[in-house]
Amino acid sequence: MTPLNDPDDPDDLGGTGLTLTPGPAEPGTLTLRLTGALDHESADALVREVARRLAERPAPWLLRLDCAGLTACDSLGLAALLMIGRRTRAAACALRLDGRPPHLDRLLDVTGTRPYLVGPDEEPGPA
Repeated sequence: MTPLNDPDDPDDLGGTGLTLTPGPAEPGTLTLRLTGALDHESADALVREVARRLAERPAPWLLRLDCAGLTACDSLGLAALLMIGRRTRAAACALRLDGRPPHLDRLLDVTGTRPYLVGPDEEPGPA
């Protein structure tokens, strides 16, 4: 487990309350489980951590963010997801937001960002 707020981690990103846990290893795929709130305290830390992992070699061609454990996502959390979308595209890496909770789907719909982050044909997350 790689918490973003682990005080014993030399790459400590501050007390954000958001935890990243690497998911199952698949060739070419980076899977990260998000647990906690993606908000003004954790957004920048998440973008930095994803950028760091996208720069590792071999570079992934697919980034899967498992959002099932997200308890909240505010406007800066949404901005972080949009920035991650830009960075993955620049790195020729696809982005998938898996296990989206209803509150995240509502935010994507209300802001009109669903087609950008999820795609027009992908099904909503679990109800």
